[in-house]
Parts: sequence; C-alpha cells; structure tokens
Amino acid sequence: MNYKSFFAAVLAVIFFISATTAYAAKSKWQPEIKIGLITGATQVTLQFSAPCVMTDTKTKKQLQKISANTDLNLTLAALKANDIEIRGEKVDLQDLRVTINGRKYFGGVKLLKRGTGFTVINLAPVEEYLRGVLPKEMIQSWHLEALKAQAVAARTFVLKNREKHKADGYELCATTHCQVYNGVETFETTDRAVVETRGEVLFHGGRTVDAPFHADSGGMTESAANVWGGNIAHLKAVEEEMKFTQAWTVKFSVYDFSSRMGDAFGTLQKFILTPLTIGKSAADRSTSGRVKSAQIVGSKKTVTMKGAEMRRKFSLPSTLFNVKIVGDEVIFEGYGKGHGVGLSQYGAKTYAEKGWKYDKILAHYYQGAKLKKLY
Repeated sequence: MNYKSFFAAVLAVIFFISATTAYAAKSKWQPEIKIGLITGATQVTLQFSAPCVMTDTKTKKQLQKISANTDLNLTLAALKANDIEIRGEKVDLQDLRVTINGRKYFGGVKLLKRGTGFTVINLAPVEEYLRGVLPKEMIQSWHLEALKAQAVAARTFVLKNREKHKADGYELCATTHCQVYNGVETFETTDRAVVETRGEVLFHGGRTVDAPFHADSGGMTESAANVWGGNIAHLKAVEEEMKFTQAWTVKFSVYDFSSRMGDAFGTLQKFILTPLTIGKSAADRSTSGRVKSAQIVGSKKTVTMKGAEMRRKFSLPSTLFNVKIVGDEVIFEGYGKGHGVGLSQYGAKTYAEKGWKYDKILAHYYQGAKLKKLY
C-alpha cells in the first residue's frame, strides 16, 4: 500500500468536508417564497416536524405554541387573527417540514382569512422549494447538466415573478400557471442540480430576466414577441440541434370542428395557411415557422384566428403545425410541446448529452443573459 497516497487522499477528503461546511455556513441565508396552496378553506389539518410558534403577523404577538408531530386541526372560527404565521420555535425554516392535509411540504405556514374561508400558504425557502419543483418540471433521470439548466431557469422564474399573485396574498401558486409544486418530493439528481447552482439566476441589462421554459421546441424556439408581445432581448427564436421533434397529430370531424366555431360560422370549407417550414417565416407564420394566424373559411363566414387561440380552442400541443381536411376529418399535424419560448427541456437534454455544460445551454436559450450568483 502506498501510505503517502492514502494519507493524501484522507487529507483531501477532510479538506473538502471542511470547505463544504464553511461554505454552507456562509451561504445559509436564502430568500423565502410564499406559495398559495388552498383557497376558500374552512378547515385544515397541520402537523410540524419540530416545535413551532403561531404568531399574529401584523402585531407579532405570539398566539400559540405547537408541539412537534401532533395534528393541529384549525377551522375558520378558531383562527385568532386575520393573518397568522407558523414557524419553527428553534429550527430554521429550511429545516422545518409541515404536513398539510396529509401532504408534506418544506418550511412553515401562513394562513389568511378571506371572507367565508381562509387561504393556506406554504412559507418555503427558495432552495428547498426548488427541490420540490425540479422533479415535477424535468425527469430526474436526465443528464445533470440539463437538470442544472432547469434549476437556474426555475429559480430565475421564482425571483422574477414574486408579485404574480400579490392580489391573492401570496407570491406564486403551485400549478402550471406558475410552477408545479406538490411539496416534498426529492431525488439525488435533482437535489444535486439545485445545490450545485445555489443562488444562481439569469440577468440581462442589470435586472433579473423572465426565464420561461417549455417541454420541446419542435426544432426551433419562438420569440416572446410572437407569443406575448413586446421586444424581449434575451427571448428570441433560436435553432435547435434536432428538427421535427415530438411529432403529434390531432384529429376532429368536420362537424365537430365547425360546431366549435359557432353557429354563425357554418360548415368548414377550407384553411388558408402557408405550409410549415421550420425556420422560415411567412405573412401568417413567425420566424420559427409557428402559426401566427390562419384563415378558416366556413360556409357562412371566414374567420382569421391567431395560432395561440387555435392552440387553446382545439387543445393542440403547440402552434408549430400544418392543418388539412381529408374527407370528413380535420387533421392537425405538428411538432413540439408548449409555447416554445425560452428553454426547451428536451432540447436541453440533447445538448447535455452532447457534452454541453448548463451555462452553455442557458446561453443558447436566453441569448445575452448572464449568470449571476445572488447568494
């Protein structure tokens, strides 16, 4: 045995652990996020992993002490203030777990009286929240660099959109309207992606950017201007390594399609739409080839409909499609899944498998944006 090599390895491990511990101590602080979980509740059952204190948020008056691992059944009448918070008595929020109606979440709880019910809000540290988000937004078995790119995009989204539900008394919801979050659901790979990108967000022009993402671009991402309007410098259409990905087909009978268009439309006669070429624009298609608008000719009138409206009305996976009438069927044939703006998750997976690091993946999808470590 080479003892010098053995002791050198031991010292390296000790140094790594010490450095990691010191770094963790310096980096302990992180922002908190308020996630709305339940609205209009008349009762809720809570259980905490450690002793907690219930406080009137407005007056800071302590209302009640709560034992660990004991059910706390609350009703609207039992709430002693209109705005209360429950946090750990001696443990930090990042080390606390709360079970809400049988489902476990990171952090503590905020309860807001609203009319005849109350809103249940999860108070979670951002990094712990992301540990719950990431497995819902990207497959945990995917390449680590793709997961890290997703972690940065998700964190950037959180910190950019903290006022999205301000009128409701919280910051983000737990659905696809914001980001899917079902509480504690962690895996080694997704946890690692969050830890290794801790505090990293995307900036452009000195500000945190909006960092939308979608499942698959189909071959080219879309400019945000063609989806939501406005000129957003870092959200332009970019070409992908793979074209015609996530092919899909959606069919309707001519009768069903016409019925969805309303009585004043009549019976579908034809579509007027330039054929799809990915990466080629036309008057009715964007730079990526997505449908901007199409003319739909009925027996009673012709309707011009935006691609995004067609996607919603007919539940299409994307706006990157062709449409035709074959016999008594309307056939949509397209590619990709989602709005097409920002990071393509399947695209990120492909680039990661080719050896791209997460920062290069992010630079591809959010052009001109820069990574910055906030904490």
